[in-house]
Amino acid sequence: MKAASGKAMRITWHEMKKAITSPVIVVLLVLFIVFNGFQIFSQSFLRDELKIVNDITSSYGNAITEAGLLEMQGDIDGDAEQLGAQQDAEMYLEEMTYEKYEQVNPAGQKAIDSLSLNYTYYALGMDLEARYKAIDMEELRKDLFDAVPMEGRLAEFMGGQFTKWENRYKEIVETEEYKEWFFAGHYRMHSELFRSLVKNIAVQSILLVVLTTALIANYEVEQRTQFTIYTTKKGRSIIWHKFRACLHVSLLAFVLLAGCSLGLFFIVYDYSSVWNTAVSSGLNWEYKLPYITWWPLTVWQYLVLVLVAELFVVLIVSVLTFMVSLYIRNSYFTWIICLSMLIALFLLPSFLNAFPVLQFIASLNLSLLLMNPHMYFTGGTTFTMIQYFELWTILLWLVISLAGSGWAIRRFYKRDVA
Repeated sequence: MKAASGKAMRITWHEMKKAITSPVIVVLLVLFIVFNGFQIFSQSFLRDELKIVNDITSSYGNAITEAGLLEMQGDIDGDAEQLGAQQDAEMYLEEMTYEKYEQVNPAGQKAIDSLSLNYTYYALGMDLEARYKAIDMEELRKDLFDAVPMEGRLAEFMGGQFTKWENRYKEIVETEEYKEWFFAGHYRMHSELFRSLVKNIAVQSILLVVLTTALIANYEVEQRTQFTIYTTKKGRSIIWHKFRACLHVSLLAFVLLAGCSLGLFFIVYDYSSVWNTAVSSGLNWEYKLPYITWWPLTVWQYLVLVLVAELFVVLIVSVLTFMVSLYIRNSYFTWIICLSMLIALFLLPSFLNAFPVLQFIASLNLSLLLMNPHMYFTGGTTFTMIQYFELWTILLWLVISLAGSGWAIRRFYKRDVA
C-alpha cells in the first residue's frame, strides 16, 4: 500500500515538475514578485508618518476613549509649549505659516511635523463619534433601491439583507467597536493592502495558474508523446495525477506570491500595533462609508480570511482551466480562452441592469470575488455586499468546476488520444 502511494506521489511530482521547471513560469513568477516589491517601495515614503499609530496605541491603548483623548490633548499641548507656543497646540498649528516653519531648524521642523500628526489623530478621535453616528442608513436604503429597481422576492431578500446590515451597524455603535485606533483614512492603508496588493497577488496567481494547468494537462499532446504515454500500463488514469499536480502547483504559486509580496509589505509598513484593531474601526474610513463588516473581525483575522477566499478562487480557476484544457488541448489557446471567460464574467452584470434577478445571479461570479478583496465580509448597497456572498460564490463555482471537470475526464477516457 505504501509502495503504491509512494509511486503515485512520484508520478504527481513528475507532472508538477513539467510546470515548475518551465522557464516561462519561473520568469513570470519572479517578475510578479519584483513588480509587487516595486509597487510597495514606491509608496514607502509614508511609512514614517504611519509609525505614529504605534506610539499612540502604546501610550493611550488600542481603544479610543475619553480619558485617552484627554491625556493625549494634555501631551500635545505640552509638546506645543516645548516648541515655544504661548497657547494650545490647535492655535499654535493654525498660526504656523510656511514662512515661520522655514525659519525653524531641521530638528524643530521634525518636532512640528510630529506635533501636527499627533494633533491630526487627536482631532479624528474627537470627531469620530459624531461622524460615525451621522451615517444615514435610511438614505443608504433608498440608494439601494434607487440604483436597481427591484420587486417581488428579490426586493424582499435585498431589503432583509439591508436590515441585517443596519442592525450590525447599530451593534457596532452600541459596543463602540468603531472606536479603535487605526491608520487615518486618508492614507488608505486598507486599500493599499487589500485593493492593491492582495488583488495583484490574486490576479497574478490566476495568470500563472491558468498557464501551468494548461501546460500540465496538455504536455503529452504538445510534445507528441500521447500515443506512448496513454497506451502504457498506467494509461489514461495518469489524468488524475495531472489533476492533483495542477492543484498542488496552483497552491504553490499562490503561497510563493503571497508569502514574498506580503513579507515585503509588512517589512515596509509596521502593522504591529493594529493587528487586533477591528476592520470596522471608524478611522478606517477611506471613501463615502467606513468598512462595516458583517461580523467583528480584526485586521489579522480579515487578512487570513481574505487569503483563504482568494486561494479557493485560484484553485477553482485551476479546476475550470483543467476542464477547458481537456477540450482545447493547446496551452496558449486555453490560457486565452480562460482569461477571456473571466473577463466576460466580470463584465456580465453591467449588461443586465434591466434584469435585476439575472444581474443578481450573474453577480455571484468568480471574477467579481477575485477583484474585490477589500470589500469582503462587508455590507453595503450592491449585490456583491450581501451576507455570505463570498461563501455562496465559492460553493456555487466549486460545484460547477468539479462537475465540469468530472464530465471532461469521463470524456477523456473515451475519446481518441490523437
